[in-house]
Parts: sequence; C-alpha cells; structure tokens
Amino acid sequence: LKQHIGSICARRVLRGALQWRAGGAMAERVIVVGGGLAGLSAACELLEQGCNVCIIEKETNLGGNSSKATCGIAAPGSALQKAAGVQDAAGDLCAEGPAAQALIQAGPGDVQWITSVLGVDSELVLRLTPGHGRQPRTIGTKTHFPGAVVTYAAIHVLQQVATAKPDRLQIITSARVTGLTKGSGGKVCGVAFEQGGEKKTLNGSVVMASGGYAGDLSATSVLSKYAPTLKQLPTTNDERASGDALALCTSAGAAVEALDKVEVIPTAAIIPGQDDAKFKVVISDAISGAGGKLLNAQGKRFVEELATAKERTAAMQASTASPPFRLVISAKDATAVQWMCDFYTQRKVMKKYGSAAELAREMGVPNLDASVGTGPVFSAMITPALYSCQGGLKTGWQQASAGKVLTAAGAPVPGLYAAGEAT
Repeated sequence: LKQHIGSICARRVLRGALQWRAGGAMAERVIVVGGGLAGLSAACELLEQGCNVCIIEKETNLGGNSSKATCGIAAPGSALQKAAGVQDAAGDLCAEGPAAQALIQAGPGDVQWITSVLGVDSELVLRLTPGHGRQPRTIGTKTHFPGAVVTYAAIHVLQQVATAKPDRLQIITSARVTGLTKGSGGKVCGVAFEQGGEKKTLNGSVVMASGGYAGDLSATSVLSKYAPTLKQLPTTNDERASGDALALCTSAGAAVEALDKVEVIPTAAIIPGQDDAKFKVVISDAISGAGGKLLNAQGKRFVEELATAKERTAAMQASTASPPFRLVISAKDATAVQWMCDFYTQRKVMKKYGSAAELAREMGVPNLDASVGTGPVFSAMITPALYSCQGGLKTGWQQASAGKVLTAAGAPVPGLYAAGEAT
C-alpha cells in the first residue's frame, strides 16, 4: 500500500498532527526525525501551517533512501492522467480496504501539492509500470530519477527557509536520536540525541519519519526476529534503513504491526564482480513498463513483466531454470527510457549488445525469446532483493487519528506522530 501511494502522502497522514492549537496558539516546535521524503514533506506542510520545525537527520546529508527512488509515484486520478485522457478508478488498489480508499481519494491533491510547492511540475511524466495494470498510472520524471528530483528539490526549498528564517526551521544533521522524552500524562514532549559525541535534548511534539528496517541484516535486526527467511536475501536498502523508529517509539508505548511483511522486488541488479554483495542496486520498473522482458537462463520469458512484484518474484523462485535471470529491453523500446538505460550502462548495471544474437551467444543459448526482437538490446542480470517495509509503527488513518502513533489498544500516544516507511 505504501508503495502504491508513496511517502508523498505524508501530507495527508499528518493532517491530524496539525491539530496542535491550544487557545488559538500553535505549538512552539515540532521535531521531525528523519530527512527522507516523508520527513521533508512533513516539514513543508508544518511550515505551511505555521509551525516551527526542527529536522533531525542521523546522516551527514538529507535525502534518505527516498533520494534513490528510481520509478515514481503511483497516483491514480492525478492531473497527468487526466491530461492524457486516462480514466483510472483504481479499483485494484481500492480493493485493499478503506485505508487504501482514503489514501487514493486524497492522493491526487497531495501529489499536486508537493510537486507545486517544490516547483517540479515541468519535470514530470506519466509512465506505465508493473503492478498497475495496462494503463499509465505512475508519475516519473523526464531525464533524472524521480527520487533525486523530488527529494533534492525539497532539500533546496527547506535549506532556503532555514537560512532565511532560522527561527522557523532548524536542520540538524549527523545527529542520532537516542530516546523520546515524556511529560505529564505520558505525552511525548521531545527527544534526546547525540551529535559529535555530545548529548543534547530538544523539546517539542515529535513526527517520526526515519524510514524502514530493510537495510539491517544483522543478527539483532528486526528482520532477524520477524522475517528470518527474508534476511537471507540481498537488500536494496542501505544502512540508513535500520528500524530506528521502532525501538524509539515502542519504548514510549507505541504498538507495531506486520513486521514480517517486507516487499521483495525482482529486479535488483547483479553487477559483474559483485555477485555476492548484500547491497544491490534496484533497476527501475520503468524499463519493464517500456517493454523490457524478463528472461530465464535459457533465454525464454517466464512471467508477465507487468505483473506485481510479488508475482514476478514468485515466478523467479518457481522457475526450473537456474539463475541468473535477465531484464532485457530492445534498443527500439528503450528510446522511451533512453537516459535510464544509458545511465545503467555507464555504471555497468546494464550492458548493451549489438544484437539479440550476441547476447544469446554470451548466455550460451541458441536464441532469445522472439519478443526481444533481433536488433541491439540492453541487458542486466537480476535477482530478488528486499525493497520496502509494509509493516512498522501502528498509526491511525481516519480523520480523528490520522498520523497519530497508536498503542496496542488503539489509543493515540500523545505528542507522537509518524509518516512514511516508519509506519
């Protein structure tokens, strides 16, 4: 569900968190933990609503895993779909339940809000991608990866605000939050953090947007406890996705849910010479949407490329052919994503061949599936890898509880909110 809508929808889940008025006065400060897209979107919204904001990021730079996103935002009913004459009722997504329906209803406005705020409307393009039927639904970008375009635009906007109005926005980097502080009635009223070896505290309501936990493959990780079989897979997440929010918030009474649910993506690249690396680069699903084919070691298609990630991964695992599998796109089809294929080729994620027959010879097979064609092709060896966390902190989604972190009994933890992959 989070993949379908994207952490752009942090705007919606934080609407409930904006009810911080007491006698007409806005709270003095809101602390946003995490500088990925969910945290940056939350900061934009909070500033827009008149709050003072402090962003705390454990890394040197803002951006998080969001800055590496390669595909886009699946947003049924978006302005781009309407301009293209695409009618998209999103029945497949609405079937997931009332929470999905609420997100889908609010999604077009939320996407329009963030892209307008960041000034990236002219960079956007509508794409066909796997898992969303056969109509274009995903908002991508024209010449750069969408995660970089949107995230860096947000960083630029917020850095300008922090410079011009430091009383409204403070950005603290290279700082790790070590605990939540609580006041009377169990309300979360701030954070404790370490920066440069110094222990510090900061007061304010807290929005937890520190990402998921699919980057920690250690013996003490969330994956080891709740999804040990998945831990054997490589991951497309780096060490930033370590589940910080879970430990911090459960100590304050928060509940967690569905921690065994981690999405596996089938198109993580096996870079020559790095076959056994646990961290893998994910290849954008936009390439499959443009006509890329999934081939087994015998050079044959074995699954519908526009199927869901779950279905494509299952087909790879059920295949009687030995790995490696390949994502192959003809140079003709690649024109729609040319810059992307060139980028991957330059970084040895993909390789260009003068003809399909040349690739077949390297694979040691008579020929490739006829769907690939006979002309020049781009190819990448691929493997399933951990991608995004479907579980996390238990949060509300209805109006009265939207964005609020909940206890196991369903009651809000006062002063504590969450967004993005932390939820």
